[in-house]
Amino acid sequence: MHAETLAYLFHNLPYGSKRGPDPEASAAETAPANPLVDIPAGSAVLGRPRGNGFGWDNEFERHAVDVPAFRISRFKITNGEYLDYVRSGAAPPHFWRARNTAGDTGWGLQAMFGEIPLPLDWPVFVTHAEAEAYARWRGAALPSEPQFHRAAEAATPVNANFERWDPVPVDVPSPPSKHGVAQTLGNGWEWTSSVFAPFPGFEPFPFYPGYSADFFDGKHYVMKGGSPRTADCFLRSSFRNWFRADYPYVYAGFRIVEDAK
Repeated sequence: MHAETLAYLFHNLPYGSKRGPDPEASAAETAPANPLVDIPAGSAVLGRPRGNGFGWDNEFERHAVDVPAFRISRFKITNGEYLDYVRSGAAPPHFWRARNTAGDTGWGLQAMFGEIPLPLDWPVFVTHAEAEAYARWRGAALPSEPQFHRAAEAATPVNANFERWDPVPVDVPSPPSKHGVAQTLGNGWEWTSSVFAPFPGFEPFPFYPGYSADFFDGKHYVMKGGSPRTADCFLRSSFRNWFRADYPYVYAGFRIVEDAK
């Protein structure tokens, strides 16, 4: 967990202060189509049972939540999709850089070891506040934690466990979840609309009582999934990450949801 946080610090160092592989620019000229996938009503199982391996205190107790039918974007929202929002007047995300090429103003991306033209088919990394504002702009919302669990059932990791320094395109061929939703485990954390709060039956760990409880303040939001810099041991479906709504450095993207039609 701290190795991933350290990567956020490395990412913001000047390029002259670090050495690594050159980032691979994307060849995509447009963002891939990102249709909404129908998720049927059903039960979302959150958390983990006690006595079945290690889990952080906020992962307990295991419980089920009934989730009405809804629709969710097949892919994480891309830089290309978010570009339309920026062109409408929104501020650019933290990792974007203004570029001037032959008199034409465009955007670049601050990758770990170099700046590249904005990859339109990579997931956009934003704050929770930016993700929420974009969703409203689209007339949609962010998924709740239970909705994410429904969409991510039977997912397999994609671009995680220190596989790469930077993301890959959202439509890289890979096994989707049970419901046909891509890359819900890896290639960028995903913001949810759920405030970080205890599950029923929560008990703080006596050896680390403030690990979770100190952040049950109504100001932190649950993130699910994982990023390229997330270790394999944290890719379990019960794991919950969280950050403040205005934190700009985390490798976190998002999807949008709508009510079922």
